[in-house]
Amino acid sequence: MIDALVFQGLVSFRGTSPYIARVASFVVATTAAWWMNRSFTFRDADNSRPELQWVKFFAANIVGGGVNYLMFALTLTALPVTRAYPVLALAVGSLSGVAFNYTAYKRYVFRTDIRSEPP
Repeated sequence: MIDALVFQGLVSFRGTSPYIARVASFVVATTAAWWMNRSFTFRDADNSRPELQWVKFFAANIVGGGVNYLMFALTLTALPVTRAYPVLALAVGSLSGVAFNYTAYKRYVFRTDIRSEPP
């Protein structure tokens, strides 16, 4: 929702290009998503090193964001209706990246099965 609200606000109220608005909405949404995932979805994970967790989260989101943006741009280019309503292309991109991101978060960023290293 944060992603869509920022995106649509920039496009509708500021006249920002949908391509630029998409990048800005991604950055804002990624920051909010890290905090929410850390606080709610994966609260049982090892949260002892938030700075490392943020780096891993950001790295996972770069790849997921690439999938997201690629699908957004392809949809915006291929479907004329999305040029009139670019938030539809945003939805396609967001949905395509969500499966990748959740898997990366669970297996890489917010792991709960981390073994302690020997002293």
